[in-house]
Amino acid sequence: MKAKGWIIATTAAMVLSATSIMVMAKPDPIKVMLNGTEWVTEAAPVHIDDEIMIPLQTFGKLFGKQVTYDSQSNTVRIDDKKQVPFAQSDDQTIQISGDASESGTYENLTLKTQTFSRHIPGYNVDNPSYAPIIERADLTGDGKKDIVIILTTGYGTGVYTSNPLVYAETAEPIPVEDAYTAFLKQFDSKVTDKQVELDIRGERTVIPISKLQSGPVKHPPGIGSVMTYTLEGNTLKATTAVQVSPAEFIGDLTLSYTFKNGLLQAGDAQFALYPEYGS
Repeated sequence: MKAKGWIIATTAAMVLSATSIMVMAKPDPIKVMLNGTEWVTEAAPVHIDDEIMIPLQTFGKLFGKQVTYDSQSNTVRIDDKKQVPFAQSDDQTIQISGDASESGTYENLTLKTQTFSRHIPGYNVDNPSYAPIIERADLTGDGKKDIVIILTTGYGTGVYTSNPLVYAETAEPIPVEDAYTAFLKQFDSKVTDKQVELDIRGERTVIPISKLQSGPVKHPPGIGSVMTYTLEGNTLKATTAVQVSPAEFIGDLTLSYTFKNGLLQAGDAQFALYPEYGS
């Protein structure tokens, strides 16, 4: 049953665990500030008899609590939210759980294996078709299998983005160089009335405007709206599509990672033009 009711906060501040909330007792409207940021509530707090009344459901959202009200026993219950397991490895030895948010994502993620459990950064969309990829591979070359997680952070028409996380058997994170930044350093483009020109590490590719389905374009091709990570054997790879319009892509940039100086470093980008744009 959803919580219905109000919880009283002092006119100055209320502290719960390590999180603080400040309720500003000012004339209409009363603002709720969470760690310095205003929290817009569906039902506004009210000022009654020198006390500030906050809806119980709002209280739960502010502090990440599950708040329920039992009308039969006239009892309000405030509990920690139970994380939802939403992805696991094929052998069921690795599991990822998280909090289901109202925005259609799993957040506050936890990675659990047979030997450790730890919080991991990022989020994943809640569509089961885009569940995280969980694999084991020796990316560092030390003969031990690392845990490779690829989160899906966005999808849609002309958009797909993912994010890799890598952990050693000891639960220590292995940093991964950002692929988008690496691609930008190696990619350049421009457009003229007659053609689109790409420059990848000094290698030039020309596509006549006549071959574009979207016709003449005003802006140089870009990258990044489609970013995918894949695992091929013991090698992590990143691919981004080269885009000339919101719905038209002309090729892929791909790079491989190598482990050096404690970091999975992005290598040289390779460009593959889609066949329909070739000569």
